Amino acid sequence: STMSPLSSSRFRKALICLIFICVALHNLFPKQFQHREIHHNHNSQHHELQLQLQPISSYFATSKNESEHDFEIVTTNYGWTTAQSAKFSRRKLSVEFFSSILAHPRYNSTAWEDLQNHPDPSRRVIAFMDIDTCIENNYPVYGPGYDHNLNISVQGEKWNSILDKACKYIKRAAESPALTANKDSRLILLDCGDGPYYLLKDVCGPNSNSQVNDGGWGNLLDNDQVIIAYYGIKQGDARPNDIGLPPPAIKPIKLWPHERYWIQECKSKDYIFSFQGRGGFRRERLLSLDNGEDVYVRIRKQESYLGGNITKGPESNPYGDIMRNSAFAGAPKGDCLWSYRFAEIMSAGAIPVVYSNDWLPPFASPADPNRVVNWTKCAVFLREGKYAERTIDILRAIPDDVRCEMQKCSLAFWDEFASSRDGWLKGLLRW
Repeated sequence: STMSPLSSSRFRKALICLIFICVALHNLFPKQFQHREIHHNHNSQHHELQLQLQPISSYFATSKNESEHDFEIVTTNYGWTTAQSAKFSRRKLSVEFFSSILAHPRYNSTAWEDLQNHPDPSRRVIAFMDIDTCIENNYPVYGPGYDHNLNISVQGEKWNSILDKACKYIKRAAESPALTANKDSRLILLDCGDGPYYLLKDVCGPNSNSQVNDGGWGNLLDNDQVIIAYYGIKQGDARPNDIGLPPPAIKPIKLWPHERYWIQECKSKDYIFSFQGRGGFRRERLLSLDNGEDVYVRIRKQESYLGGNITKGPESNPYGDIMRNSAFAGAPKGDCLWSYRFAEIMSAGAIPVVYSNDWLPPFASPADPNRVVNWTKCAVFLREGKYAERTIDILRAIPDDVRCEMQKCSLAFWDEFASSRDGWLKGLLRW
């Protein structure tokens, strides 16, 4: 059959339009986007990047655990892995992390019981508790109350009674032959609190007033096999082998592939510094930094962050847009030593400016601060007294090439370690 003149004319017009669209797309996007793999030469090193821009692991050190193949990941058999699991509270964040443990290819579901009954010095384990020690009240929904972010709730239990209950199980695990048979085995505990009565070392330690701790850990706090990963602890208060843990992002910022590409290509951003958050805790002093041009600071009412709401007001939901367009963004402490904003900033490919004296950063320890990442390459740490005095001067003094590498490092840390509980586990296994 043949086309009618009208159909033929429409076909030619459609074909011409398609050709114009293809030419426009070809000119609009860099040639690298025409292939899944792109090549980027930086500092005379050749890096292969995919369109989705996978994490740049070269920023992070290779760990002993990651490079060896002689350890098993195990969980205790006291709570969630037993028939009595419904009697143990569990928060939604803990569900995510525990699921990551169970899904790991090195997880051995029967190893803990086997090694308790038959200790084997040749088997090295990285052990995690199957009870909750991470009392996270604001994830995934910020501020609605204690019960909202629970997965399993036990009537009458609150955060302090949960940790009290955990103490005796932690003590049992730390003394178990499943752990002690091999001196290189580790028991890793998560502590998502901040301050007295939230930190495991205060609730379960030898000086605790806990009703159920039976004398606390005693000298177990001096046990190098027990590692505690803290959201918020001062470096001076942590034991040498304790480590930091990145708080989860309540409102992570989604970057599109072209925005990730711009970060790799060191594209300049509109704002050298921004901060958006509630007031208090001396944060109002940041308002003096706003210059109406390349420094953006807004203090919001706390109600705008509660219950998962996005900030609303005269400027419609600017939080993500401003963050994406910021080279640096403020992460001042609030109620705690740390801020959820820390991870949110990294998710946007910006560089966190941390105002918190002596906070132990994620996956750093007092004895080995650069075990996973050298934080001077990923973030800026200022004492709280420098809120308004020298912040912008300090940031402007950072050379463009250094700032570019810091943005890459920040986004790479988000992708690798902070964007999911799989990332948490990856970072913890480096210890």
